[in-house]
Amino acid sequence: MSLKFQVSSLKQRLAFGLALAAAVTLAAAADSSLKSSVTFYASFDSGTDADLAKGDKRLFTLVDKQPKAGNHTEGMTRLAKGKGLSGGALHFTKRKAKWLFYDGANNFRFAKKNWSGTVSFWLKVDPINELDSGYVDPIQITPNTWNDASFFVDFNKDGNPRAFRLGAFADRAVWNPTKKEVPEPQRPLVPAKSHPFSKDKWTHVAFTWKRFNTGKKDGVATLYLNGKKEGSITGWNQQFSWSGKPHRILIGLNYMGFFDELACFNRALSAKQIKRIHTQQAALAKLLK
Repeated sequence: MSLKFQVSSLKQRLAFGLALAAAVTLAAAADSSLKSSVTFYASFDSGTDADLAKGDKRLFTLVDKQPKAGNHTEGMTRLAKGKGLSGGALHFTKRKAKWLFYDGANNFRFAKKNWSGTVSFWLKVDPINELDSGYVDPIQITPNTWNDASFFVDFNKDGNPRAFRLGAFADRAVWNPTKKEVPEPQRPLVPAKSHPFSKDKWTHVAFTWKRFNTGKKDGVATLYLNGKKEGSITGWNQQFSWSGKPHRILIGLNYMGFFDELACFNRALSAKQIKRIHTQQAALAKLLK
């Protein structure tokens, strides 16, 4: 073997080693960035309390319009061991079940100015055959109601397939000052382009928002399904007046199906980061546990 060949081979191995080290370093930095951004994470693998929470980790039930710690749905919503992505999941079985929620304080970061964030979770449901008619909100986050300073994703009340949508409704006095009925196409809603939901496969749902509470019509909220961008809500003054009001992370409103791996982040994740959460299904769980 010639000296020239040995030197060339050594250079190639060195270059490969440096590239691999750089890739590992970048991956570690990406993991660190993702982990430091999480404010809330519930895996439902060993219970309903969150695995990680900047605020109260307990699940609550609305009983006679009052919060009660724990799951008090008379078995209509229950922990399904071994049915989740990598462990347990929540199984919602009845539309009329009492509403469940987590306290939003510190778990779901709010900012008075230039607010951004991300919510991520997984669903397993057949919208046509498993959901009753009427609006279905797998998640809704607000101190008020669905159309007043609220985020939600929902399945439309009817249709085949039933449209899956992201809503980002600013203060009602801002987006609808006249308080008149506004046709759905003129509301701050965006429907998904695809229809990936199935009773046999998990679907990853994520939405991000940025430049909220700027006083300008520059806010953007974006919906992702299975790591792919489905659409964005733009052109609205996204003024959310949450200060001094207790906001809640409501889950499974009128929903019937499986729900798993709920996470909230204090910044808008990149499309690449959301794709990674989808493609590496256990990555978030391993990172946070």
